[in-house]
Amino acid sequence: MSAQVDLPVSAPSPAELAFTRRLAILLSCTACPGAGQFVQRRWLMGLLFVVLFTACMVMLLVSVIGPLMANLRLTLDQRLGSEPLRAISLFRVLGSFAAAALVYFVALADVIVYARRQMVVRQKNLEQP
Repeated sequence: MSAQVDLPVSAPSPAELAFTRRLAILLSCTACPGAGQFVQRRWLMGLLFVVLFTACMVMLLVSVIGPLMANLRLTLDQRLGSEPLRAISLFRVLGSFAAAALVYFVALADVIVYARRQMVVRQKNLEQP
C-alpha cells in the first residue's frame, strides 16, 4: 500500500517570471530564433525554429559563397578568358534572406504571444480562490 505525499511547492515569484519572460524574448531576438522557446521549455517549437533558421542561413551562404568560390577558382587557375564568371543569383539571395527573416519574426512573435498567454493564465489562477 503506497501513500501519496503532497510536498509543498513554492511558486516562482513575479520577479522570476518577469525575468524568464524577458530572457526568452531577449534570446529569441539576439541569439537565435528558437532559443526563447527553449527558455519557455517548448522544446519542439524551439527545435523547429532553430532548424528552419539554420537551413535558411545555409541556403543564403551557399547562394553567395558558391559563385564566389567558383570565380576565385577560375581566377587562380588563370582561365578567366576561357570561361565566363558565375553570377550571384539575386533571386536566391533575397529569397533565402526573406525566408530567414520570416522565420526570425515568426519565432519572435511566438515567444511574445506565449509569454503574454502565460501571464494571463497566471493572473487568472491567482484571482481564483
